[in-house]
Amino acid sequence: MTFLVDIVLWIFRPVPLRARVWLGCVVGWFLHSVLRLRRKVVTEQIGWAFPELDDGERAGLIRRVYRHFGLLGLEYLRMAFMSSEDVIATCQVKGRENLDKAHAKGRGVFILGAHDGAWELGASRGALLGYDTSAVLKEIKGSLGQYAVDRLRQTNAIEAIPRRNSVRQILRALKSGRLVGFVLDQNMTSDEGVFVDFFGKPACTMAGLAVLSQRAGAAVVPAHNYRNEDLRAHTVEFLPEVEWEEPYEDKEQNILHNTQRYTTILENMIRRHPEQWNWLHKRWKTKPDPSTGNLADEATKEQSA
Repeated sequence: MTFLVDIVLWIFRPVPLRARVWLGCVVGWFLHSVLRLRRKVVTEQIGWAFPELDDGERAGLIRRVYRHFGLLGLEYLRMAFMSSEDVIATCQVKGRENLDKAHAKGRGVFILGAHDGAWELGASRGALLGYDTSAVLKEIKGSLGQYAVDRLRQTNAIEAIPRRNSVRQILRALKSGRLVGFVLDQNMTSDEGVFVDFFGKPACTMAGLAVLSQRAGAAVVPAHNYRNEDLRAHTVEFLPEVEWEEPYEDKEQNILHNTQRYTTILENMIRRHPEQWNWLHKRWKTKPDPSTGNLADEATKEQSA
C-alpha cells in the first residue's frame, strides 16, 4: 500500500505555491464544515483555553485552526521533495543568537518544541543551521502512516530517536554536542507523566525533558514555529535559554517545577498564534487523581508567564 503514498506525493509535487495555498484553504473548509473532523474536541478545548472569547470570536478561531491544517497538509505533501535551498527560502530563522549562545556551553542543547506552525518544516530548517541534530519522536501507529512520515522527513538530516528506552541514546547525543528536539505538548498516561497547569487545566505532561536536562546539564532552548501572515512563508524563532531552577530540596518537586516552566513557555508561544497549534489532539484526556494530584505551585506558573 505504500505505493499509494508515493502516488499522492507525486500528484501534488508540481502544484504551484499560489494554487497550493488556495487548495489548502479549501481543504481546511472541508475538514471544518463537511467532515467536521474532531469538531467537538476542538470546540471544547478552545472553549477551555479561551473562556474570554465570545461565540463569534471562538467560531472564527476554530475556522482558522482548520484552515491551518488544510494548508499544513498541502505543505507536507511537498516536503518530501524539498531541497535544502527550498527549506531555507520557505522558512526564516529568528533568535539564532540564543541557540548559538546555549550551544557554546558545550553540554548539548535540548530544543523545547510543540506541534505549532509547520513543525516538521521548522525542524528541517533548524537542522540546516550547521549543528548535528536529533529528535525524540513517537512512532506512528500503522506501517502506512509511519512510511508517509518517513518519506516526509527523509530530506531533513535529523537523526530520529525513538521515544521509548531512549535515555542512553539521548545522553550520547548531548555529550557529542548535538541538538536534541523534544516536544512537550502531548497527552501522557498517568504512569508516563506529571500533571502541570496548561491553559488553566491539569495536563499530564512528560517529565523526561526536566529529568534529562538536570542529569546532563544540557541547555534548554524553546523553538516557536509559526506561519507568516501571507500564509506562504514560515518562521522558526529560538527563544532565550531556560535556565534550570532548584527552588526545592526535593528532587521530584524540582522536576515538577521545571516541567511547569517549560509547559508555560509553550502555552505562551501557542497564545501568540493560537490557530496554529494542534487542537485536534486530546491534550487533556488523562485526568488527575484528586487524592494524588501533583500540580506545580502557583508561584512557578506566575514566574514562567
